[in-house]
Amino acid sequence: MNSVRPAAREGRLTSNELDNRWSRTVAALQCLQRRGGSVPAQKKILVVDDHRHSREGLRESLLGEGYQVEAAADCWQAIKKLKEARFELAIVDLDLPPVHGLQMSGWDLIRICRAFHPTINIIVISAEAGDVLNAQAEELKASKVLEKPIDPTQLKAIVRTLDL
Repeated sequence: MNSVRPAAREGRLTSNELDNRWSRTVAALQCLQRRGGSVPAQKKILVVDDHRHSREGLRESLLGEGYQVEAAADCWQAIKKLKEARFELAIVDLDLPPVHGLQMSGWDLIRICRAFHPTINIIVISAEAGDVLNAQAEELKASKVLEKPIDPTQLKAIVRTLDL
């Protein structure tokens, strides 16, 4: 027997889940306005990381700033989302797992992002930073390279400085 709720199985949210999301969004926008910040024009961000806690933490942090954020756990999910919508920013972990027996790195995904959206801003995240990684990121016109663990405050500051 499938233990997933019918609404979740069909991709729908329950009334309580919708209320919670709406409340968080309104609270984030009010917080921004109280701090004198301008409310972003609902720019879309794609977060790609196979570690659920990292992916969801980044997603929630950026949602709190008023951005529209979608998350993907692997390259295939990310490609599907890139085909369906336009994103101003992609945050891509380089160490992504193989899917359906096919190994595709974060670098491959960045090239695909560029193919779908040539002007997309890209932030590369990796467990290890270095000259070789920075050179490759520069070659692919990545906006920034961040080393894990990611500081959400630093990430939000970087996103604010990008021309989204």
